[in-house]
Amino acid sequence: MKTRRTLSILAVTIVSAFALSACNGVPDHFSGAISDAGLARLRACESNGNYRVVSANGTYRGAYQFSQSTWNATARRHYPFLVGVDPAAAHSWDQDRMARALWANGGPGHWPICGKRV
Repeated sequence: MKTRRTLSILAVTIVSAFALSACNGVPDHFSGAISDAGLARLRACESNGNYRVVSANGTYRGAYQFSQSTWNATARRHYPFLVGVDPAAAHSWDQDRMARALWANGGPGHWPICGKRV
């Protein structure tokens, strides 16, 4: 009887934590997550909110100005189906989730100028 109650409490706790993280737009598997507002500020600073933008020399691509090598390294670790995808051609939600993943693995340091403004 006590075991069932403990399992029930644990299940409610887990479901509540998941629901809270979903409501905040923060993936539950990233501990160093950036808020939705922070992500919007980063995107505005990096690309003026343009998900299709490409830097003048072609090196940095998409809303968060990923280099292809950084994009691929992050994708290999978190979203393997995005390896090889051009960041500027990726869907906006894929760019957002990749930025969240990269932020969780180093925070603002990946964006030396705009990361300080978030």
